Amino acid sequence: MRARDDSLAGALGAGVRQPVLSSREELTPYSFDFGRTVQKMPVAVVKALCEEDLVHTLRVARERGVPVSVRGAGHSCRAQSLCEGGIVIDNSGGDPHVVVEEDGRATVTTRTRWGELEAALNLAGRTAPVLTDHMATAVGGTLSVAGYGARSLQYGAHLDQVERLRLILPDGSARWCSEQENAELFQYALGGFGQVGIIEQVVMRTLPYRPVVRIQLNHFASFSEMVEAIAWTAEWEEKTPDHFFGQQKNGAVMSVFGTSHEDVETAEATPIAGPPRQLVKDRVHMLARPTYFIQARTIAEDPAARPRQYWSDYCFELEGLRAFVKYLESLPRERLWDKNCMVRMLCLRRGRTRWPFDIRSIGTAPRLYGIGIYYRIEPGEDDKAARARASHQDFLARCLELGGRPYLYGSNELTPEQMHQVYGGAYERLRALRRELDPQGLLNRGGLP
Repeated sequence: MRARDDSLAGALGAGVRQPVLSSREELTPYSFDFGRTVQKMPVAVVKALCEEDLVHTLRVARERGVPVSVRGAGHSCRAQSLCEGGIVIDNSGGDPHVVVEEDGRATVTTRTRWGELEAALNLAGRTAPVLTDHMATAVGGTLSVAGYGARSLQYGAHLDQVERLRLILPDGSARWCSEQENAELFQYALGGFGQVGIIEQVVMRTLPYRPVVRIQLNHFASFSEMVEAIAWTAEWEEKTPDHFFGQQKNGAVMSVFGTSHEDVETAEATPIAGPPRQLVKDRVHMLARPTYFIQARTIAEDPAARPRQYWSDYCFELEGLRAFVKYLESLPRERLWDKNCMVRMLCLRRGRTRWPFDIRSIGTAPRLYGIGIYYRIEPGEDDKAARARASHQDFLARCLELGGRPYLYGSNELTPEQMHQVYGGAYERLRALRRELDPQGLLNRGGLP
């Protein structure tokens, strides 16, 4: 086995720019993801710096029948970026590559991290329409799951901003894809969990950068009261506010609305729409930078000290959201409302395109709501981990009963039968494409059931 692994590392190393990682010490960090709920040990890691590194790795994997998974920042929750006994491509290295055109379109390699992209755009007076709340993640990983953030209120998902993409197919060949060129691959590459290939670079729309955000912070006595207070957003068609999120953490429930402005004077003088005042327990206004909602996440140096993360999100139209929150609030408090759990909500504008695995592909309302339930389980708390996993199984069942959709990024474990139930023909078509493009089923096996 060691000889085979050495032979594989040698074949990979003959065509990539960085040394191939193959010792147990080097491989162990790649055997876990952010979720840390399972461990899968690869036999080799390629730190890709360019398209040629991806092409060579995929061709070697196909020649030898070795599975390969693509990893950006490793922020997956259910082992999507892990690969037992195979190759992991670390697609988050090298210098960021961002080119901003005069019309505001930006070409960016998917190894670029969101923080690097936003910094480059800001220098050119531009900004990404939607920003994730964790800017250390890689552009490619986010686009493979769809991606949402506080500005989804007005601008939808990350993938809605993409006009063209360069896709490396499982055999190592490359194609440009858009709504007009290789349109089906375009549809299934974005939000498709790497099942039809690796997104190498994208051309995306950007917006003018406005450096000041006026924030309205509202506190509520309960999550259901917050839902009623923001119900007006379901049919809201004005261009402001352009930021929203709600959350429950450590017993405190709040919503945040924000409107972007050119300068402090305009921000201070311009009112901001928000919940009716009589529905709010307490309200505060302030000014902030556009990245005020970004969450810092520290990682313990000792892997054994890192927590497990059981994160999953569920999407509904307004009535489904009301019913789901009512259900959550009927549960024993220790299942949801203790210090180990945060509940977070976004308002999601529907995109012009209905992507096959997009959580917004339900109903007809112009906006939907994503509600995420995030358990952080410290090492040794196995009983809490079991309860968190069981809770999400219950949440998933309730979500499907209410006509909602689970966000496939999270730790939920959908069965093939549930995938058929939720996605029907799109799921069957993806499986057919996968059989055509990747007959051995080697690329990103953990992406979808």
